[in-house]
Amino acid sequence: MATSPPDAPSRSAASSAYASRDSSSHTRDRHDASQAASIPVETLVEHLLAAKRSLSSMQHVLRANDLATDARRSHEEAAILCAQTRFLQRAIPNQTNLLLRVRRSLKRTYDAGKRDFTNLVRTMDATNEKLQETMGMLRNTPVEADFRPPGEEPRNLMDFVDEQSVHGMVDALKKCLGELQ
Repeated sequence: MATSPPDAPSRSAASSAYASRDSSSHTRDRHDASQAASIPVETLVEHLLAAKRSLSSMQHVLRANDLATDARRSHEEAAILCAQTRFLQRAIPNQTNLLLRVRRSLKRTYDAGKRDFTNLVRTMDATNEKLQETMGMLRNTPVEADFRPPGEEPRNLMDFVDEQSVHGMVDALKKCLGELQ
């Protein structure tokens, strides 16, 4: 008869341990399956319901976490808005006071400008009266015959003044004053 090689029947210690563990695993699986078949259905249903309650509780915990996060974020936003509102409540009266001071200052400036303008108009009227008096005096002052060439007709001092430029200047001043009013 043929003889087998000496290596074939002998297994290594590691492979033997693995083979025995593998066979014991199969045995344990069969044992667990037989135990599972022996567990009453009511117990399995109770475990199933407990698992569902646990999952439902986890969903509630996650939802509660979301709500808490949203509430914290809303609280932070409310705190920021509250701070901004307080700032505005303090700033608005300050700005109102500043605007009132500016308004009073503008009114004083306007009143001073109006007084100055009224004084200017009075001064211009007085100056115009003096100018008219001076022009009347020049018209009434004749040039002596000694100062005129022989044969020249009698003249007054107003004949030596350019009346058109004087009247043009007076009209321009009146027009400027009319525009300012």
